[in-house]
Amino acid sequence: MTLPTGLRPLDKALGIGGLPQGHITELIGPGIAPVSGGACCIAARLASKVQRQQEIVTIIDMSRSFDPWQAERCGLVAPHLLLARPDTIFEALTTLENAARNAQLIIVVMGGVAELLRHIEADLLKTLLKRLQNIVKQSSSVFLFVTYPAKNDPFNPQIYPAGFPLGDLADVRLWVQDESWNYKDGLSTAYKANLTVIKNRLAMAGKGADIRIKLTG
Repeated sequence: MTLPTGLRPLDKALGIGGLPQGHITELIGPGIAPVSGGACCIAARLASKVQRQQEIVTIIDMSRSFDPWQAERCGLVAPHLLLARPDTIFEALTTLENAARNAQLIIVVMGGVAELLRHIEADLLKTLLKRLQNIVKQSSSVFLFVTYPAKNDPFNPQIYPAGFPLGDLADVRLWVQDESWNYKDGLSTAYKANLTVIKNRLAMAGKGADIRIKLTG
């Protein structure tokens, strides 16, 4: 089963009509930009689609870079009420496990994964990864992990710490490229980017989608 994103070019590029339920999708923002920019704007727009269907959205902001005000301008209603900011990865996994019981969409904002998890030993990371795999396997939620790679290279294995190869675990990986913003009176009014499906275990990879989002407020 899939969750339509509300962004028709992306649903078409995915080849399955939306994001896969019970699987991890990685949304990779440009390494040259803060993760709170375009990638989170796209995630917020996807969340607003779910919200309009009166389904539950949970946002787990591990990097503390998700901007609720910007998310609201991208269409998400009261994002601060959906937002959890756990202090540790253990708390984050517990929050994710609870959300996986009833949330249609779970957004996990990690930013730079290697940097975020740099203090955790590899053996412990492997245990946490196994727990994450079990949570995803037992759930019908869509799991969207928002990350950005060092040196803007999503194919570099060093962007993940040893014991936590998120890129291998994800069944779908989307890379944000060629993004740009329009401004009026110093305020962003529109965002556009190209999303490339660089990995897809459920359909053909390699397709791109032009994304355009108008911001309000």
